[in-house]
Order: sequence, then C-alpha cells, then structure tokens
Amino acid sequence: MAVTGVAVNCYWNGRVKKEQNDVVYEGVQMNVLPIKVFHGTTYTGLLDKIYATTGIDRQTFELNIICRYPISSQEYKPIPIKNDEGVELMLEVPSRAVVYCVEIYLEERPVPLRAEAIALLTKETNDSPQIDNLKPIYLILELTYLILIL
Repeated sequence: MAVTGVAVNCYWNGRVKKEQNDVVYEGVQMNVLPIKVFHGTTYTGLLDKIYATTGIDRQTFELNIICRYPISSQEYKPIPIKNDEGVELMLEVPSRAVVYCVEIYLEERPVPLRAEAIALLTKETNDSPQIDNLKPIYLILELTYLILIL
C-alpha cells in the first residue's frame, strides 16, 4: 500500500475559541498554511514539520496542537494532539467525515525557564557577570509578556 498524505491547514498567531457546536481560531495577525502530513507520521515528526513551516522558535515556545475534530456533520470539538495516537486519529478524519482537509490550531506558550536560569535570576548580586548574560532572557520575557497580554 502506498504511503499517502493528508492535507492539514495549520493556523497560528491566534487563539482557539469554543463555540456552541464548533471550534474557531481567531487573531488579528493569524496565519494559515497548508501542509501535507503522511500517514505514519509521529508526534515528534509533526512538531518538526510545524516548527519548520511556521518559523516559530522551538527554543522559545512550546506548542499546544488542537485539532478541529468532527463529532458529527454539524458539530466539532477541540481535541488536543499530544502523542502519536492523537496524530493517527487526526489523520483519519478525512476518511471518516465529509471533510477534505484537517484543521489544526496552534497555541504558543513560552518554554519554562530552566532551573539554572531561575537561580541566576534570583541571585542578589547585580555585579555578577552571569547576570549580564541573562539580559537577552529578560528581553525575551518582556516581549513574551507583551505578546500574551495583547
């Protein structure tokens, strides 16, 4: 049997919103790109493809992947994709429902600070050269905060 792919519309720079019988994705600067995901793709493989396609920085942001999953012909639910089994179920959608592509919505969240960075941030000595090395982290945190509140 030939390996086939599924058309997946990948949305980012927005927020998932649950409505009565549907799931929508909203955002002022929302982006969408179609990607082809092959049957047998792992969760890690899907993440690799999404990071490469969207240009989202893997070192800065973790992704929460939400599939707009059909429950019936008139109802959709937000289903989180967190492992290989979730990817497999997502890729079965076009064969089970009257849809031609799958929609996934990305929610970005900042990568948690590592223990070493937290220890350095809480150090009380400001004259430490290690604190100077953390200035880029402060900038990233400030920018992330601004993005999240907008």
